[in-house]
Amino acid sequence: MNNTFSFNRFKDLLLKDGKMYFRNYGTSLIIWCCLNASFWIFNLIFGTSSEAVFRFGMLCVWMALAMMMVPSKVYGNANLSREGVGFAMLPVSSLEKFISMFLYCAIVTPIIVFFGGYLVDTLLSLFPLGGFEKPIHLYTMNEIVRLMNDTEGVVRAGELDLSIEQVFPIGVMRTSLYMGIIQWAAIFMLGNMLFKKHKTGATLGCYMGISYVLSTIFGAIMFANGERLEQWMKGLSNYPTGEIVRLWHNATIWGMILGIVITAVLLYFTYRKIKTQKY
Repeated sequence: MNNTFSFNRFKDLLLKDGKMYFRNYGTSLIIWCCLNASFWIFNLIFGTSSEAVFRFGMLCVWMALAMMMVPSKVYGNANLSREGVGFAMLPVSSLEKFISMFLYCAIVTPIIVFFGGYLVDTLLSLFPLGGFEKPIHLYTMNEIVRLMNDTEGVVRAGELDLSIEQVFPIGVMRTSLYMGIIQWAAIFMLGNMLFKKHKTGATLGCYMGISYVLSTIFGAIMFANGERLEQWMKGLSNYPTGEIVRLWHNATIWGMILGIVITAVLLYFTYRKIKTQKY
């Protein structure tokens, strides 16, 4: 039954996990959604104000932090020898367990925290006090690109300046954004199944360590080939604009594909750990 899928079983599992989700993480969700209220209280006390763009950025931060913590709070017992027996004995397949975990960690949590926080922030912006002079504007990807271009957001290729949408197509930017959210959830889902203790902290530590090593290696390669890279960038000005745009398109698309592959690998190993976990 490890690889089978039954809609009726999955529906029952979703309901069961949903009850566990809100029981174990419901209070935390309310706190995450209300954290922007701390800026409103600070402004009210000290007579300051908070720009909508800043509050929007903080909503994204709260969403990321909530996604980091939810796997250990809701599914923290899944890989433990004693406490995880109940998870192991559920009359559902490993695939169904994985999909349910994925939905609550990667889909439900960011939606609740972001839009719940947006609702709280909007309500507070209605008050004449508290420094929330404007409600947060939920920008579309097209609006973000237009704003970046209005602030002289360009990418230099040799002597040529390319606009943002020439280098990063809207579809690629939108897909990369969504995949980045899912990848962030996948990192902590896998960490939750690998580590027995201090799951969130251990996962974050590994993530930062791996990121540091990779950035160091990449930086060393760039430094060693800096002169050659500079000459190549200058040489791009001799190419037709269409050719340069095509090169940038290919680079961004390959970067997006790499991100999708990494996310898929993280999710696969999470599923495999659920399937092969020994108790």
